[in-house]
Amino acid sequence: MSRPKLLVIEDDIALSAQYRWAFPNCRVLLAGNRDEAEKVARAELPAVTLLDLGLPPDPEGVTEGFATLAMLTKISPRMPIIVASGQGQREHTLRAIGLGAYDFCEKPVDLA
Repeated sequence: MSRPKLLVIEDDIALSAQYRWAFPNCRVLLAGNRDEAEKVARAELPAVTLLDLGLPPDPEGVTEGFATLAMLTKISPRMPIIVASGQGQREHTLRAIGLGAYDFCEKPVDLA
């Protein structure tokens, strides 16, 4: 039986590596920006996505994260997308849920 595909969209390389080993029962697919995420999502059709809202070219903002969320919901409307955001960004996570994200977790993510 093949492992479910988990798309992790995160520009922090060290954190991406942690996600890879934190989900041994999944085939973890990594993307560091919206363009990479679109290519992987279309080619691999992941079962679920973990999306950081702060992506390049504006890693301190949320514009790219929301654009990526919109793109993913068009590619695969039923795919659960879990948004990861920094502390104090609750308004962004609530907006993401309103725009189709399945759930959210606060960064740093408790990998346990």
